[in-house]
Parts: sequence; C-alpha cells; structure tokens
Amino acid sequence: MFQAPDDYRPPANRAELEARYAAGERSFPETELSDADLSGIVLDGADFGKHSWFADANFTRASLRGTSFRECNVKCADFSNADLTGATFELAAIESIKATGALREGVKVKGATFYGCELGDDDELPSWEW
Repeated sequence: MFQAPDDYRPPANRAELEARYAAGERSFPETELSDADLSGIVLDGADFGKHSWFADANFTRASLRGTSFRECNVKCADFSNADLTGATFELAAIESIKATGALREGVKVKGATFYGCELGDDDELPSWEW
C-alpha cells in the first residue's frame, strides 16, 4: 500500500501528471482532474488510489493498461477508444461514462457502484455505450 510522504501533493494538471509519470512516479492518490483533457495520455500501471476525482475528464485514446481507479469517483468521463486492458475500477463510483471502442479485457469492477447498482464478483461490466 502506498504511503504518501508528508509533503505529498497530487498533480494539479495534465502536464504535471505526465512529468511525474515520466520520472517514474506511479501513485497519485487524491488527484482531482475534473474537466481535464487527458486524451491520448499514457498512464499504464498508474494508481490513483482513494478519493481521486475524474468528472468530465477526457481519456479518449488514452493508454490505461493496468491503471487503478480503485475507490475513485469517475463521472461523465470519456474513455472512448482507450486501452483499459487490466484496469481496475473496484469500489469506484462510476456514473455516465463512455467507452465506445475501448479495449476492456480484464477490467475489474468488483464492488463498484454504477448508477447506484453494486456489481458482484461474476457480474459483467455494464454497457458504457450510450
């Protein structure tokens, strides 16, 4: 489990997130990038940990292989044509997200709420194709 140093602060924007990721950082708890244009970003293996917010974030064509959105708030985000292979949304609050054309093999959603409906172990990921 990631233990943030006392002086930790989450990235404030896309440029800072990309720079820290390029420098090898992978844990970004409590990130709040609502309304952010993250299209085409590469964040494979990143961990946003608890309490991160991505409302109206644009992840189109992003590479998010193995990325953790565990216990995050992901609302009205667009993952169209993104690579979500092996990503986890376990225990996340998911609302009105799009993933048209996204690669979703191995996506984990156990315990996530999707419009107030909790998903169980064997449940399929609801359609994100609105």
